[in-house]
Amino acid sequence: MNALQSIIMGALQGITEFLPISSSAHLIAIPWFFNIDDGNINKLTYDVMLHFGTLLAIFAIYGKKFVTVVVEGLADIRKGALQDTLLLKIIVATIPAGIAGLLGKDLIEHSLRTPFVAAFMLAFVSILMIIAERVNVKKIAISYPVAIAIGIAQAFALIPGTSRSGITITIALLLGLRRSEAVDFSFLLAIPIILGTSLYEMRQLDVHSGGMDIYIYGAISAFVFGILSLKFLIAYLKKHSLDLFAYYRIGIAVLILLFSKH
Repeated sequence: MNALQSIIMGALQGITEFLPISSSAHLIAIPWFFNIDDGNINKLTYDVMLHFGTLLAIFAIYGKKFVTVVVEGLADIRKGALQDTLLLKIIVATIPAGIAGLLGKDLIEHSLRTPFVAAFMLAFVSILMIIAERVNVKKIAISYPVAIAIGIAQAFALIPGTSRSGITITIALLLGLRRSEAVDFSFLLAIPIILGTSLYEMRQLDVHSGGMDIYIYGAISAFVFGILSLKFLIAYLKKHSLDLFAYYRIGIAVLILLFSKH
């Protein structure tokens, strides 16, 4: 992998981490298309650096709001006012994905990373997106059952082709959250997951990997493109539906199935 390829992969990570189009499907297809060989880098170290870049990106957009949620949540907990504490709802919603990641890692890596699974989940979540934009659901506030349901949806994002933001925003809309609340809760929920993933992967981090410039280029690219894609999505969903992303995902699913036969 050279510097330009590292920048391409970082950009891909930043874009697909936040747009509801599935990072797993693109992280498989794009390296093949650009003929990117990662044999000269430590893959785990590189993944940690990319995750660090996207973590900084989401903090750049949602950091102030997340800190406010934590501060107000801790104050509410000390007062014993737990019912409307958004912090606890985020914590509760994070648990399913955490458990699924720890217990299902081997199953996902060895059994679910197939073209058929990725194509199926791309199409299935796309259908849910289209439905979510067309059903008229009574608007509700974020309750603990709603938070848990969104958290369970986030756990399914571990399956290739799903998209974490895609499934969480879609389920939030189907459950009755307003669009702005669905988007905000989805990305506030992403912070502990991305942070937890980075910390978990750091256990085996090779800090003596040569050519650190390659890793730094990737992290910076993931950070810059992560900010751009997240800002774009927030602005786009204020005026538009998820349909564009749904149709794009269906197109990618078809391409995966066609190319996987060759």
